[in-house]
Amino acid sequence: MPTIDQAVSNYLTSLTLEGKSAEYTLWLHSRLKVFAKFFTANQGEDARINNLTIEDGRAFVKFLMERTVRYTDHKLRNEIAGGLAPTTINGYVRALRSFSTWLYEEGHTDESIFDGIKPPKIPQTLIDPLSEDEIRKVLLAVQRDTQEGQRNYAMILMFLDAGVRLSELVNLKLEDVNFGIGQFKVFGKGAKERLVPLGQTAKRALIRYLEQARPEPVNPAEGRVFLTVSGLPISKDSVSKIVQRIARRTGITRLHPHLFRHTFAIRYLINGGDVFTLQKILGHASLDMTRQYVSLANADVKEKHILYSPVDHLGLADYRRGRPRRKTAQPA
Repeated sequence: MPTIDQAVSNYLTSLTLEGKSAEYTLWLHSRLKVFAKFFTANQGEDARINNLTIEDGRAFVKFLMERTVRYTDHKLRNEIAGGLAPTTINGYVRALRSFSTWLYEEGHTDESIFDGIKPPKIPQTLIDPLSEDEIRKVLLAVQRDTQEGQRNYAMILMFLDAGVRLSELVNLKLEDVNFGIGQFKVFGKGAKERLVPLGQTAKRALIRYLEQARPEPVNPAEGRVFLTVSGLPISKDSVSKIVQRIARRTGITRLHPHLFRHTFAIRYLINGGDVFTLQKILGHASLDMTRQYVSLANADVKEKHILYSPVDHLGLADYRRGRPRRKTAQPA
């Protein structure tokens, strides 16, 4: 019977052979290796698949909930005091469930061991998209008179104008961009291919980068659009760091790459776009996430109406707050 480390390695290999994205496989690996370390520390030489029980999974979730530090071994952030967010723990539980399903299907276990583990509830938090003023601040914070600046400006505009994910942006290839009709092809979650339109401003910025600032790639066969100044494909971590620097410059502390995607979706609806087209652009499998953007867009419209109501701005003298008063009969 394989050890937990061997089983995790075999599971990830099988996902790769099935055509699962490298992003998803890496996501699972980062979580399952933490569980494997925990299980091995508790079981020692008995850390084999046949000794796995649901109690091991529950003990692991309890361990995560009691942690007092965050960002352990994180590439971009230093370790800080504080517990893990429910969203993070929820991700670990989903990884365990996926792993246990594979173990059962491969015949290593008699059942999908971790199906009975209940993840912590994720609090429903409202998305706080960038306002128009914040978008302007972000764009003004990019120094466009340098090679890096032209690249960064083009990337930010593509985030804002097309709503692409970070992984989709860094993996975008030159051959997948059609400048004539203003659209490009991306490979999203589940290796699903979709076409994404691009506005004139973002398209011009992309062309300017390609013509004036994109360096010669180290590998002549490299087809990815965005490169480092040394000619290597830019990484997700590098783009995240660029966005972090912009966040510090502008004081918009909540800024991160995925916030651009949320902002695109909400601004698209506010500007008159329809839900079904938005769903296709974003690559959502269902309308569930898109409906959340609709409610946020409606809230923004209401706030704008309060600020710019045509009638309220007329300054009519008979405007009163509250209910209209009843007219009392005048004495004869």
